[in-house]
Amino acid sequence: MLQDFGLEPERFRIEFVSSAEGVRFAEVVTQMTNALKQLGPSPYAVY
Repeated sequence: MLQDFGLEPERFRIEFVSSAEGVRFAEVVTQMTNALKQLGPSPYAVY
C-alpha cells in the first residue's frame, strides 16, 4: 500500500517497546533515524 502512494516500505516500522526499556527505545529510534537518513527526503516533504 505504501508503494501505491510512492513511499518506500522502509519508511514505516512498527516496533513494540515497553516503557521499562529505555535503552531499547533509544536503539530503535537511532536505527530508524539512520535508515531514514539513508533514504533521503520523503517525496512528500515540503520545504
